[in-house]
Amino acid sequence: GLNFRHGCASALGQAKGVGVANMDEARAVLAKANDRRSTRSTCFNATSSRSHSIVLLHASLPEGNPNEPALRIAFVDLAGSERLPASENKGPVADESRHINLSLSALGSVIHALRHRSNHLPYRACLMTRLLEPFFGSSGRVLMCVCISPEQRFAQDTFCSLNFADRASRAGLGAD
Repeated sequence: GLNFRHGCASALGQAKGVGVANMDEARAVLAKANDRRSTRSTCFNATSSRSHSIVLLHASLPEGNPNEPALRIAFVDLAGSERLPASENKGPVADESRHINLSLSALGSVIHALRHRSNHLPYRACLMTRLLEPFFGSSGRVLMCVCISPEQRFAQDTFCSLNFADRASRAGLGAD
């Protein structure tokens, strides 16, 4: 993954664009990115995501300007929030959980500000929201798929996840 310790610009300097000519090449790039994804066993999930995954797709038309993409899509796979006392996480895993929760909260703040047409959009609260800032423009659209659990013991988490997705779907993009 990218190292964000020295800021967003430093992290973006580590990212690299990869040109692909067909779907097989695209799948290979995505498989490599997935292999770099951080997962760890927790008391809730044997392969819990310990990081968000962001894939930025820029597609150009053959006759168009390659520096002006005809289509930009951000695929964002958010790590799930965790209630620390219930998760029984300790040490570095608890720190990961806190960082995940903070970034999800920052994303929620941006969504809230967009929904209420706030004059201030708090993109700088989190590096993830800074990376996604260009995608919250007037031509942006949000599609959110939410993974939920059918187990009763996770009913509150399921409710919170669905509520988050509902708020995201109601965000008025283009408040810039």
